[in-house]
Amino acid sequence: MGMLINKKAAVTDIVADCRSTLTAAKARGGQLETLAKQYLSGPLGIFDLVMQRLQAVDAQLAPLQALKDAKDEASDALIGRISDEIWNDIGRPAHDPAFALLFPDGVSFYTDSPDAEQPIRMELLAELLEAGLHPKLDSKKATDHGKQLRDSAKTLRDAVEKTLTPRAQHLMLSKAKTALGRNLQMALVNLKRHLKATGTPDPQIHSIIPDRTRSTPRTAPSPAPLAPTASPQP
Repeated sequence: MGMLINKKAAVTDIVADCRSTLTAAKARGGQLETLAKQYLSGPLGIFDLVMQRLQAVDAQLAPLQALKDAKDEASDALIGRISDEIWNDIGRPAHDPAFALLFPDGVSFYTDSPDAEQPIRMELLAELLEAGLHPKLDSKKATDHGKQLRDSAKTLRDAVEKTLTPRAQHLMLSKAKTALGRNLQMALVNLKRHLKATGTPDPQIHSIIPDRTRSTPRTAPSPAPLAPTASPQP
């Protein structure tokens, strides 16, 4: 007996089996075509609409994501440079309590934070610098560092915010794509059940629905016996 594609298979494979089924059924006509259209045409149409929308969203998101990544890299580089400059300006100490307050986990406290949080943390660092938290740091330099951090934080925040809507759309449409794939697999199941209920033989059913019967695993051949070793001569 033939087997249908598994519900856990890749969505693209499930959709391919559905399209193949519909094409084969249309070629045969009659009841096969009618039932295949009844079970598959609607879900495939919805799937195509979702995929069109998903492709449009991805095309919109790609340049925005690239811009956000570039601004994130620039912000990370700025934080690293400011940290190095401050450390040099305060005499490159092995340990400095005030410096540790500015960079509690080193620059990673800022650079490894989530995209939406990094601008907030950068503005907090700017505020601490402008408040004169480190007594050894020149106030003018602290103010300049603060301005650079605020400007970079704003640029990064703007870039992040532009990705929020298309990213949410991408996630929702991707979930819809997966759900539709499972629905299409169930549509194949229901189509096969209907055909069997009308007395259609299994071979005829799988002449239109791809047969995913698993092949019997091959047994690895036994290793050839070793040639006997010659007995040592006395």
